[in-house]
Amino acid sequence: MKYILNVLLFFTMILLSAKAFSQDDDKYCGWTFGLNFGLYYPSGYTADYFNGSSTNENKASWVFGNYYWYQDIYEALNATDTVFIADGGLPTNMHYNVAINPGLFGEYRFNKSYSLGFEFNYLKIKANDAISIEVDPKPYATNPDIRLYPVKGVEERVYFNLALKRFFESSKQNVMYFALGGINVNNTKVLKNALFIENKEYSMINIYGNKNYVPNSSMQTFSVYEGGIGFGLVAGGGASVTFENGMVLEPGITANWTRVSLEGYKRFTPGVGIYIRFILNSLLFAE
Repeated sequence: MKYILNVLLFFTMILLSAKAFSQDDDKYCGWTFGLNFGLYYPSGYTADYFNGSSTNENKASWVFGNYYWYQDIYEALNATDTVFIADGGLPTNMHYNVAINPGLFGEYRFNKSYSLGFEFNYLKIKANDAISIEVDPKPYATNPDIRLYPVKGVEERVYFNLALKRFFESSKQNVMYFALGGINVNNTKVLKNALFIENKEYSMINIYGNKNYVPNSSMQTFSVYEGGIGFGLVAGGGASVTFENGMVLEPGITANWTRVSLEGYKRFTPGVGIYIRFILNSLLFAE
């Protein structure tokens, strides 16, 4: 948290200096607002939160340890003896899919060269892999029957970025390039973590407390919140194209170095995204 305060102090000093020397280009000053749309690929490090390991909050062994779920799985797999997670059968390198990344954007332009911008971006991220289940062989079989079934996780994240933006002129009157850097605050919420065996979903999130699930009963369930607030840094760059009607189009790329709040996986990791921004209420125009 200390380094975030230092970054904010640095931003303040830069912006005060920029404002002090902005009298000659006041026409650039003002607020603009817009929409982002892009793609984001987070680090796969936190994807292993969903792999069902016994060291995670959500465990595959909890599903197999429930008598009723075990009987369902046993029958669905047409087993004759036992069914269990194969030795080394849990994935150790789960991965995320690329996520669509819509968001809202606002920016105050201090002068031709500097602005301070903020954005809220929403991501729904999915992690996928497979778990190996061993079905003990029938008497006439000679090798274990190993079958693969999906293990999935779904989480949503909201990213808030606050960044100082530096503009650079180009040879074209209506085009400027920019670089930015700032801080990131994020909120993560786990939506799903489950095994899928023969098209049936078995959630690994324990909503029954210290009791075992019993089908067709009026068991009390609990609201479980997994996730929380994280933070980090953001940097990026791109181009700003101003049209005659005042609308601005900004294609760009961002890189995050963030820590998200998933228990057991609170390490700073990178993520990268590309976007195109439509500034809808621009007060800016080229000379």
